[in-house]
Order: sequence, then structure tokens, then C-alpha cells
Amino acid sequence: MYLYTSQRGAGTHEGFARRILVTAAVAISMALGASHVRADTVKISAGTTPSSIPNAFLDLKTHEIQGVMPDVIREIGKREGFDVSFNVIPFSALIQSVVSDKIDLIVAGMTPTPKRAEVIDFSQPVAQFGKGIIVNATDKNAYRTIDDLKGTVVGAGAGEETSDELVKLGIFKEVKLYNNGADMARDVALGRITAAFNDYPVLKAQEAAGRLDGVRVVDGFQPLRRVPIAFGVKKGNTALLSKINSGLGKIKADGTLDKILKKWNFGD
Repeated sequence: MYLYTSQRGAGTHEGFARRILVTAAVAISMALGASHVRADTVKISAGTTPSSIPNAFLDLKTHEIQGVMPDVIREIGKREGFDVSFNVIPFSALIQSVVSDKIDLIVAGMTPTPKRAEVIDFSQPVAQFGKGIIVNATDKNAYRTIDDLKGTVVGAGAGEETSDELVKLGIFKEVKLYNNGADMARDVALGRITAAFNDYPVLKAQEAAGRLDGVRVVDGFQPLRRVPIAFGVKKGNTALLSKINSGLGKIKADGTLDKILKKWNFGD
């Protein structure tokens, strides 16, 4: 009985030891594997804007980068195997930052233009939007096209292409130019102008945040034109650009892009 017990005990100890060795080997393998994955993960440095709601902005409550473009690039990264770190940079400095290799990627509401395309490369368009309008909260007129505002006084941003287009139309009593949206909204609320033009997603974001006292956003208004926004990379960075375009195609196909655009009011 003693010998039998001793032999069984020896076998048990050997089996236990083997299990420890196997477990340790698996743990080491997993650790090495995890280390290998972390080492191979591509890190992308992105430049984004501090307060361009809803394109890209820093949420002061959560201290996280939010907006349609950050949401899109994060989803692309999941599918293409890269992580994105964000650097908050003024819009005017984004192109120089990517050209000088301070960042790899521009994640902002940037519209591809021939002049910009001379120095950076753009991805396929992520979204497009046009100008919307706000009117006094008591104005219940159903404005659908630009002709519905004929003969009125309207406001628009100084130096913007849309402002020049409105003036050239020659159908308004006056086109007042403003340096910021807050002043335009105030004049609409005070009845000094009938309507004010601004990017529709921007107006909807302001409305959702409760920043449009005394005015309302006119849903269903057809803009004069729509402009695209896209990601930007240093000219010649075809490797990153290919990944972005590939991932963009994937999130278009599976419906993820549509969900993001609806979340940020980029629907047509």
C-alpha cells in the first residue's frame, strides 16, 4: 500500500510539474505574442483643430478629440491596423505641420482645393456639406431655396466663397458680412437680418448645444453647392494614403460611415 501510494504520488507530482511547465510556456508565448503585436502596431500622428465643431474639436469636458473626422479615422484605423494620436493644431498651421513631418496626417474639416493639392495629397472625400441658414425663431416660413430669400437682408462670413456668390447673385436687398457666427446669430435674433448663412453641420451642432437663442436652423434648405472634406498627408506618402482609402471603402460598404455622418448631421 505504501509503495502504491508512493508511486501514485510520484506520478501526481510529475503530472503537476508538467502542467506547470506547459502553463508557463503558454503564458510566455502569449506574452511574447502580445509584445510582438504591440511592437508591430503602426502609430499615426494626426493634427486636428481645437474647436471646429462638428468636423474635429477638443471636448473640454472629456478632454478627448471628437467630431466626424476623428470618428472616421478611428474606424479606418481599426480596419487597417493603426492607432491614431492627436495633436491640437490651429487650422492655418496644419498643412505646414504635415509638410515638415511634425504630423503624419491632417484630420480636420479640410476641403481639397487645387492650391492645397500642390503641396499635400488628399484622400477620397469623406463627406460633403453645404451652407445652411438660421432665421428668427418666430419666422415660420419654409425656406427651401435661395430664391425664397429674394429681396431680404442676409448675413454671411467675411472672406468666404459663399459670401462672394451671394453678392454676385444680386437678388438680395443687402448681404452683410460678419467676422464670426455669434454676431450673425445675434443680428438674426434681433431682426436686423432675415437669415444668416453658415455650414449646416456647424449650425446643427450649435443648435444641439443650445447656443442659438432666438433663432432656428432651417432644415431642408438646399444650398447653392456642397463641398467635400478629406484627410491630408504629405505629398508622396502613398503608403498611408492607400490605407486610408482602403479603410474608407470598407466603412462605406459596411454602413459605418453613414452612421457617423448621421450622428454629426452630415446627411444630405
